[in-house]
Amino acid sequence: MALKLLPNSTLALRKFNKYLRRNVKDQSASILRLWATQCEFVFAQQLRRSQQIFAHYAKIWEERALRELLKRFRGQVQRHAKGFVLSSAALLTFDWERERIELESVQEHMDDFQFLERLQLETIYCKQCRKRKQIDCRVEGVNYCCCPKNVTEMLSAEQNVYTVWEPYIEQKRMITWRQEIKPGLFAYKVYVEYPDVTAEDFLHVQIDVEYRKKWDNTAVNLEVIDEDTAKGSNSHIIYWEALWPKLFANRDYVYNRRFFIDRSRRVIMIVNKSVEHPKCPAKPHTQRVHEYWSYMVIKPTTAFNKPGVSFVLTYFDNPGLSIPKYITTWVAKKQMPDFLRQLHQATVNYAKAKKQNETRIIEFWDKHKDPGFEYPPDTLLGYSVEDFTEAQKQEEESSLQQVNEIHVETNSASHQPLASTTSKSNVESTQLNGKASSPSAAATDSCESIVEECPPVKKTS
Repeated sequence: MALKLLPNSTLALRKFNKYLRRNVKDQSASILRLWATQCEFVFAQQLRRSQQIFAHYAKIWEERALRELLKRFRGQVQRHAKGFVLSSAALLTFDWERERIELESVQEHMDDFQFLERLQLETIYCKQCRKRKQIDCRVEGVNYCCCPKNVTEMLSAEQNVYTVWEPYIEQKRMITWRQEIKPGLFAYKVYVEYPDVTAEDFLHVQIDVEYRKKWDNTAVNLEVIDEDTAKGSNSHIIYWEALWPKLFANRDYVYNRRFFIDRSRRVIMIVNKSVEHPKCPAKPHTQRVHEYWSYMVIKPTTAFNKPGVSFVLTYFDNPGLSIPKYITTWVAKKQMPDFLRQLHQATVNYAKAKKQNETRIIEFWDKHKDPGFEYPPDTLLGYSVEDFTEAQKQEEESSLQQVNEIHVETNSASHQPLASTTSKSNVESTQLNGKASSPSAAATDSCESIVEECPPVKKTS
């Protein structure tokens, strides 16, 4: 049995060796190549797996470290939260102590009416006949000079602070001068009279931005964005977008406004100056005006709360482009008088609305009711309650003296015999005063003698 199986196994072994020689020995290079490729693939898989494991644990540790960092930062913020918030808020806070308009810096403009008197003599009055010169047109009611032009006088005129202002426009109750500040850019000085409005109403119309939105159609946007909290400051930051023609972008202004009241000179001054404010950065669709200032000095004819007011407005702004001269002339001669007429009508309407107790105007009046003549404020630069009381007393005495003079003239014209009787009674009362033992008794006797001897005077008064 074993012998039978041996030849078969030998045959099988031979066949296996023949297969190996034919398939392995002859193709050993291909097999090794496949084996190397397989080993590289397995090694690459293991290396990639190791990298993924390393990245996973690194991420875990990074998140843990980040959480630890955030935890520590949160602790720091909680410990210094107050200082952190204050430092962040300071970036958006306006420094009023540095930007507030002080009275000392604008004190000279309080005398603009004295400057105006000299300016008129130097520029619009003839030095020979002392009559008015014609500026751009004749105004009814003005007596103009008819002297021939003196070329020698014009050429020999020296430039000074008055003659640098050129008379420019004249209309009824309005004269405008201009002075070239930069090439093609002028500062303007305007003198205007309004005989039928009061200084207090005119002041409130100037500072009431909500009311101006109603009557000024050129104010696209107008609002108060900041207010000085210092007592008696009367300072605000105003944002104003002005309407320009369609070919130009609108101009917007951010300016600091403050008004002062001087009782001794009986003037009110409103000052505007351009300023930078963190709440109003420049906008892409408008052109920001960075150079703008104006000084308006308001003076009542008699008293702040009685009709009759005049003002001098000096202003300059740089719109940021060179405008042809004929356009600036047209704007000055057409738009400026129109605006002043609108301002006058707005003041008249404001006074009517105040008399009709319009709610919004009354509320604004109560907030700013003290322009400095009836309710003396606690802190106004250059003023005191004693000064106000003395000025009010002088005004009352002057008005009482005028009434007495009118009364005496009326009595002397209609009751001349009474004058002698009254003088006689005054003499007798003087004699009684000399004999009286006490001042009170003398005064009583004097009064009784006047009443007894002059009953018609009592009836007339």
